Amino acid sequence: MRLKRVLGAVLSGAMVLSLAACGGGGDAETTAASKAEEISKEAAKETEAEKKDDAKETEAAKGGEEINKRIAYVVGNLGDKSFNDSGEVGMNVLREKGWDCKTIEVGDPSKADKWEDMILDVIDEGYYYIVASSTYTDIILKLAEEYPENRFVIFDDSKDESEIPENVAFIFYAQNEGSYMVGQMAAGMTETGVVAVNVGMDNPVIADFVTGFVNGVQDYDPEVKVIKASVGSWTDPAKMKELCLSQARDKKADVFYQVAGGSGGGLFEACKELGTWAIGVDSDQYAYYKDSENPELADVILPSMLKNVGDSFVAFFEDVENGEDVWGKLNRLGLKEKSVGYVDNEFFQQNVPQEIRDKMAEAQEKILAGEITVKSYYDFANEAEYQQLLDSVAP
Repeated sequence: MRLKRVLGAVLSGAMVLSLAACGGGGDAETTAASKAEEISKEAAKETEAEKKDDAKETEAAKGGEEINKRIAYVVGNLGDKSFNDSGEVGMNVLREKGWDCKTIEVGDPSKADKWEDMILDVIDEGYYYIVASSTYTDIILKLAEEYPENRFVIFDDSKDESEIPENVAFIFYAQNEGSYMVGQMAAGMTETGVVAVNVGMDNPVIADFVTGFVNGVQDYDPEVKVIKASVGSWTDPAKMKELCLSQARDKKADVFYQVAGGSGGGLFEACKELGTWAIGVDSDQYAYYKDSENPELADVILPSMLKNVGDSFVAFFEDVENGEDVWGKLNRLGLKEKSVGYVDNEFFQQNVPQEIRDKMAEAQEKILAGEITVKSYYDFANEAEYQQLLDSVAP
């Protein structure tokens, strides 16, 4: 497959050989010309063979039971007990259903220069579907153009459908809706009137979490203040812990929501030390920590806001098997599709007063009924409007 990329270089090399021979003459010129012709013919043969293989693969993907069932899941690192692990749960379900799923851990941003080659490797191995998050959008769109026979899924990102290639599908989550409900809980549980939402890094998706959370807090009690901060990394729990400790000390924050991947563990450690409450994200982080080497951290996590990445993968590829028209589209998933929500477990029920739980359940019903439209980062005209929201609720 990667021959497409090197063919140009091969032909250029052939031209160089031919041009070099022009200065000489006789046998040198004949030998160089022959060599150039031989290289060009060999490259042409390989390209034609590749086209035939691609055509067979495409036909297999169209053929019902013959569908190509090979998926490569591209992820930074597993073990975040959150977003990435949720996706892997979905891949495990698909494996049980007979799909060949390969998970590629490409590492943190310090290895970004290797990401494209690592994805190319799995394409070369014959993986037909490439599934990757918004972190890799630019790379995936570039490869989608170079490999039109493959199919690419970009999740946790949004794009105008008129700009989505025919071999690409976007999966976008309404994380603002789930964040709204845990924002309501945070406002109800705070005793100091100050809550915090701390993120790993800033991007539009994360800003949508923050926007929904602030909206929920303010709708519950407009007097409650919200601190928003970023640690600048998905993998720095130590820095996250220090940030939370300083927010409690300097701003009196006493409920903390993390949207920070692997850095989020530091928030739970800080809450355990402080004796304050935490809100998890993406997966049921109470359950994760209860069965971990640090089960005491589970006892600070009231609910987790759910972003059911794994469930969305399973539903998406069921649609693919059923011949649904998913390509070239933005597939938006929210409360209605059960792709976001919050964990309503026994620990949550024991520690959150009934009044607050009723308020959250009511908000969920009103969102589903269209009676509440949760604010979204994507509705702001520009970044300045988002910043104005944050400034308006800061302590």
